[in-house]
Amino acid sequence: MDGPRTDAPRGGEGFTLVELMIVITIIAIIASIAVPNLLSAKLSANETAAIATLRNLGSAQAMIQGAARIDADNDSLGEFGTFLELSGRARVRRGYVAGPPAGADFTVLGTEIRPPAVAASLSNVDRNGFVTKSGYALMILFPDTGDPQAGWVHEINTGSYETPIPDLATTGQFSGGTGVISVDLAENLWFAYAIPVTRGTSGNRAFFTSQQGDVLQSANEVAKHSGVLLPVDGRSAFLGDWSTSKVAVGTKAKDDDVWKITN
Repeated sequence: MDGPRTDAPRGGEGFTLVELMIVITIIAIIASIAVPNLLSAKLSANETAAIATLRNLGSAQAMIQGAARIDADNDSLGEFGTFLELSGRARVRRGYVAGPPAGADFTVLGTEIRPPAVAASLSNVDRNGFVTKSGYALMILFPDTGDPQAGWVHEINTGSYETPIPDLATTGQFSGGTGVISVDLAENLWFAYAIPVTRGTSGNRAFFTSQQGDVLQSANEVAKHSGVLLPVDGRSAFLGDWSTSKVAVGTKAKDDDVWKITN
């Protein structure tokens, strides 16, 4: 007489080993399909959000500059603003140091922008000059006071922006180039990049905009910009080494990627 079967299902006692292995295999197959799709959807959503943020930033800059809300040299020709100025978190610059070229003096301040031109989330500038939003690191840059050629300068957070409306100082609050914004060039030029915080996880493409209004994109396959590990520098989307150089549209830029206008 045969002994009892140990592999047969018993009422109410769950799956057999074979059935359990089949279920696990099915779950693994579903996961192998679903997880990459979810990641792809997340990357796409983050990239779309970065493009929208740059477009909104461009509209805000045009409005503030056109209204001469920031006018460091008091010549009625408005200048473009930093994240902290546009968000109303810091009072706007109202002074300058004579040149040539003249440089913005942030020890002389006007009133803060009210209502703010951009969302409060864009005021959280870190020590590297980035604002992080929806998986992307954004940075605004300006021409500096380099002579005869202007480089790039951007704001940084040195830890003094914890009060609601802090005073900006000329020392330690800006990085890159001479560390000083060119008053005259900032009436005509500003630039912003958006790069993935972690390339391949939070986004892939890199984005750029300026006073010209277009948002440019690169596949970011050569430069592989990725947050603070592989950040952009001012010239990344340009043909030349200076902030007055031409932007690389439809051709290889200084970062060796091709930048194209985003539809």
